[in-house]
Amino acid sequence: MNEPSTKVKLKQISLKTVKLNTIGMKADVPYNDFIGTVAADISDDLANQENLQDIAGYFKLDISRFKLVGLSIYGPGDFMLSLICVDLTKSSNEQEFIIKMSYDIHDQQDIISILFKSLHIILHDKFDRKYTGLDYAEEIRYSDYH
Repeated sequence: MNEPSTKVKLKQISLKTVKLNTIGMKADVPYNDFIGTVAADISDDLANQENLQDIAGYFKLDISRFKLVGLSIYGPGDFMLSLICVDLTKSSNEQEFIIKMSYDIHDQQDIISILFKSLHIILHDKFDRKYTGLDYAEEIRYSDYH
């Protein structure tokens, strides 16, 4: 429907950015049965400026070389976390070089609790075009009806 124009816009926006994937920084799983949005608040233990640089500090990211611009969290089976960064040594004034740096979290399964004090994920059927743009009229408890 609107997908071709969206892809064109992504390409126009990213002309000065080197990316290996053509869909941009968008969550993707093998079948994409559900799609949605995510919002998060940084953990009080990490919050200083309340931005990604606080998270870069937690991971002791070399900020003289890398600028953290995003996170990728994948799971739950093979739980993985990647830092999405601009590699400042491979970037130029005309072009940013964006990398996805995997971070080994096998011994930190509570990484979500460490990084975020709240996390909100909303998912819809992948073909839904109606309900993704609407809000609910009332919030109720499941136990009141079952």
